[in-house]
Amino acid sequence: MNTTMKDIAKIAGVSINTVSRALNDKPEINEKTRRRIKRIARELNYTPNSIAASLASRKTKTIGLIIPDICDPFFAQQARGVEDTAKEEGYSVILLNTDEISEAELKAVATLRSIRVAGLMLTSVFPGTDHIENLNKQKVPLVLLNRRCQEIDTNYVINDNQKGAYKATKHLIKLGHKKIGVILGPQRITSVLDRYVGYKKAMAEAGIELSEKYIVYGENLKPSTGEILAEQLLRNNPRPTAILAYCDSLAIGAYAAARNMGLSIPEELALVGYDDIPYAQYFEIPLTTVAQPAYNMGKAACKIILEKIKLGGDEKDLESQHIVFEPELVIRKSCGAQVQIESSWSDY
Repeated sequence: MNTTMKDIAKIAGVSINTVSRALNDKPEINEKTRRRIKRIARELNYTPNSIAASLASRKTKTIGLIIPDICDPFFAQQARGVEDTAKEEGYSVILLNTDEISEAELKAVATLRSIRVAGLMLTSVFPGTDHIENLNKQKVPLVLLNRRCQEIDTNYVINDNQKGAYKATKHLIKLGHKKIGVILGPQRITSVLDRYVGYKKAMAEAGIELSEKYIVYGENLKPSTGEILAEQLLRNNPRPTAILAYCDSLAIGAYAAARNMGLSIPEELALVGYDDIPYAQYFEIPLTTVAQPAYNMGKAACKIILEKIKLGGDEKDLESQHIVFEPELVIRKSCGAQVQIESSWSDY
């Protein structure tokens, strides 16, 4: 049976309020009484009920993190960056997954709000504004991670998605590819739209006409989805000679599809991912990909949340913070020859 403050108070011969004040180091309790109460608490293996305390005080040292899938190495790295930063300031992190399902996101937000988390970090499924606007109206410290909301000015930490996809597509074009397929995530996601714009810009600059049959969208970012979509692309006649995947997880599926269909990478099919997850370099044919610093993005998002929590609705808190990380093209062997890219992105 768990020890309660009532048990400590009975042994110490004091009130429950005195026990509470002593355990929370309130100044009105003298040092001798404080030490005695803490000693008794240790002897009884007392563990504070942090949830009950937060419900009573309406304050908590917990931050909510909502992401699509912790099994995805990119999101796992981000979550670690968030947790390490939160821990430095004495905060805990509660993580919930959405699997890119809007109803799951709404439920996750409601769950975290019900336990009065101090702030929220969110990789949102929603393209619209009502959801985010509602959180802002409730003055919930909020940071959008990986995906921004175009219509509402709120805190976000993202990668320059358009630029990253542009660089990757430009690289494939420089290698001589014109039939470049692209595997994207859900159309409603802003980062998907941004990467599509980067792909489209590079193709337009090269005078290559877009073919709708080479552009496919998935409802999630799982490798199995990437495999299905890659098979769909590769059944075209003529088939694409290169594929750009929205993320490395989808690229893993595309890699499997190509091998299952007897296509040699990079001789018969060039492949580029996005994220540079830790084991991308350890593929049998190491994956060319666009790197984004997942861990540091998580740290940056958590620092914004902690700052907003400390401000507590102060006037200085009204200005949103926007952090955009630069993408880096990491050239490995899944595309063949290594080339230098002349980028006109500065004119974009």
